[in-house]
Amino acid sequence: MDNLRKLQSDFQCTTLENGLRQPEKVWITFLHAGWEKHWLPLTDWDGNDIFWSSDNVKIAKKIAHKKFPESSWGLSPCNQKEVRNACIDNL
Repeated sequence: MDNLRKLQSDFQCTTLENGLRQPEKVWITFLHAGWEKHWLPLTDWDGNDIFWSSDNVKIAKKIAHKKFPESSWGLSPCNQKEVRNACIDNL
């Protein structure tokens, strides 16, 4: 899971008021628990946040499938979570 901490150029980021860019976390929502209204940060097996990038999304999908095999879920970065949009799902 060390690959999750490497900051690469394709990380989706939010620009803060002070001009700094902050990578966006991966968030998960569940069909049975407030689909696209209630979100939780998805973490790796050690409890570390996962940040949205093309490589990490593949890892996040694998983690979500293994952690929640019986649930219907959706994944999004912060900016899409705020507009209630699951970018990737297993429906």
